[in-house]
Amino acid sequence: MLEEKIISLCKNLEKIEKIRILFAIENGSRAWGMSSKDSDYDVRFVYVRPIEEYIQIQRPAEVIQASYDEYGQTCPAKGAIIDMSGFDIFKFVKMLSSSNPTTIEWLMSDIVYYGKQNKVLREFAQHHFSKKSLYYHYKSMCQNNYLKYLKSGELVTYKKYLYAYRGLINALHVVHKKNLPPLILKETLKGMNRIIPTDIFNKLNLIIDLKSQGKEKDIIQNIPLMDRYIESFLEEEHNLAQKESQSNMFILNTELRRIVFKKKP
Repeated sequence: MLEEKIISLCKNLEKIEKIRILFAIENGSRAWGMSSKDSDYDVRFVYVRPIEEYIQIQRPAEVIQASYDEYGQTCPAKGAIIDMSGFDIFKFVKMLSSSNPTTIEWLMSDIVYYGKQNKVLREFAQHHFSKKSLYYHYKSMCQNNYLKYLKSGELVTYKKYLYAYRGLINALHVVHKKNLPPLILKETLKGMNRIIPTDIFNKLNLIIDLKSQGKEKDIIQNIPLMDRYIESFLEEEHNLAQKESQSNMFILNTELRRIVFKKKP
């Protein structure tokens, strides 16, 4: 089982890098309910160093990356079966303080390979996120994927449509539901059946099913119906002028110190 291999790789990284991994999760197609039998593992983790490492002129690396094949051997990132990327706790908390969607998704992932997500940081993400930050992040994700993969003249696949529409659906969820979108796309989509057109809703569910059957890389023609809806979404501006809750830096600083100094909750 590759899940057991991931645990072993986490422990090995702790020894090599002299770090303590707080938690390691999945934040790719597997976490989004969009995986197929040949999907790779996108492992994301948060780590902390011994306190002495932070008290020096040259700050330690804030990001650690590693790629492995199916046997757990180091390999180039392209074509890797297990892709691992981790943030130092200081970088992670700073990003979380500005409602960075990546950090929020890491805290919300239901697939935990190693350690345990921090309860205080998770609750902070749930109650202090900026709707505006999330909306524009997911809208940008939709636009970037649409222009790069669907309108660039490159080969079109179902997978590329799903990645563009994940941004669109999550952005609309933030606008209409006013809360964090579920990580699993099909769950988010359930709440969109009266918000997006029925034909788009049905087509997306069909494509998700096709991806689970391993057909996500089938070469297809552009789907004009879906392209037009993306373009109309990108042209539309939604009103998110409501007052945003202010990040409570005291909560984050207190928890950051507790983690670094290894104090009990």
